[in-house]
Amino acid sequence: MTDPDFLLDEHVGRVFERVLRERGYTVEQAKDRFGEETSDRALLGWCGRHGVVLITNNAKDFASLHSEIEHAGLFCYREQSLPDRDPEGLARTVDEAIAQYGFGGVTTEFIELDEWDELFHQ
Repeated sequence: MTDPDFLLDEHVGRVFERVLRERGYTVEQAKDRFGEETSDRALLGWCGRHGVVLITNNAKDFASLHSEIEHAGLFCYREQSLPDRDPEGLARTVDEAIAQYGFGGVTTEFIELDEWDELFHQ
């Protein structure tokens, strides 16, 4: 099994997964790879070791882990409904972040997708 570009935390929906795939990214759900309820620390550590960017809506827990664990990039959104309400818009936001930084440039970065999304919709 090859490593994806993005690993989606367990509460990130399948519609958003499909939209990212349609944009050419390799995407996998954490629950598909590791089962339910894998620890946040373990997910972020695995992503760091494998060069995979993690997308999550769990800003509270991952904000503190971000500075403790070396990772390949952490994309977070706080508005839980965002990927279901506007999956295309959120995927464009991901595209912009990757275009701006490149995959290598997001390493160890904590990128708040809500803020980027608001900029694109003003």
